[in-house]
Amino acid sequence: MKILVVDDDRFIREIISAVIVDAGHTPITAGRDEEALPILAEGGIDLMLTDVEMPGLNGFELTREVRRRFPDDWFPIIFLSGQCDEKHYEEGIDAGGDDYLTKPVSPIVLKAKILAMERIANMKKALDAANSRLEKLSTQDPLTKISNRRDLENNLLKEWKRSKRKTTELAVIMLDIDFFKPYNDNYGHQQGDECLKAVAKLLKQCLHRSHDLLARYGGEEFVIVLPDTTADGAAEVAAKIISELQNANLPHAHSSVAAHVTVSMGISSTLSNAETPTSLLKQADEALYKAKENGRNRSEFYLPEQ
Repeated sequence: MKILVVDDDRFIREIISAVIVDAGHTPITAGRDEEALPILAEGGIDLMLTDVEMPGLNGFELTREVRRRFPDDWFPIIFLSGQCDEKHYEEGIDAGGDDYLTKPVSPIVLKAKILAMERIANMKKALDAANSRLEKLSTQDPLTKISNRRDLENNLLKEWKRSKRKTTELAVIMLDIDFFKPYNDNYGHQQGDECLKAVAKLLKQCLHRSHDLLARYGGEEFVIVLPDTTADGAAEVAAKIISELQNANLPHAHSSVAAHVTVSMGISSTLSNAETPTSLLKQADEALYKAKENGRNRSEFYLPEQ
């Protein structure tokens, strides 16, 4: 662990640092709050040991400030103090501390406390990692490993608001794999799943900006969200997708359009007078329907007069 030691007495800092090193951890020292807070702002601290009686912010005040400034970066805090009355101990816990040691600190007791706090810190890290995995699973399509519909809706709303705030154009592409039912019926559902994964991978490779979003909308339908992009810019992305699918040449002997897997696409943007993110998607869906009517394996724009 990286352990921050905050004490205005250099001799105390050196003694505690030696115990920390002996326990197999890395000490980082600060003489007071003005030195400690910038260190904490950089992140990576696993445990803080702080004196209570210090110039500037005392240990309790420093702890309150730490908990206020870094609410999402929790780590254990142990107080070091020459006072041992119950009221003092209660104030420390109320301030946001987790344990309390009376000076002079016993090296054996300090090592034991560090070990206990290490267990707590490791449990929190494991919990954070589990929560992160759960969050990812909740926003990811399990088959294609791209965003699911829930993540699409959340991100589209965010980009919609940003587009309105900054008066930039936001474009969306809704696309559908052509004749996917005959594909499934003839090649089998397992091969159909492989087709969906292959198309998702190809679509992702056609997007080169980190803020572009690809999501599975449902079944064989996908949506691409393109922030800061005009409808013409979205059409360029659509043309690239058609070209890359042709180059990939994924066999589809049961398509009436081509001998390989193709897609039809509908394009809309915030310049098409959509009033909500949902209506923007609906416009792209109408343009997709038009692309299918006009022969598939193509893209079409949503036109307001439709």
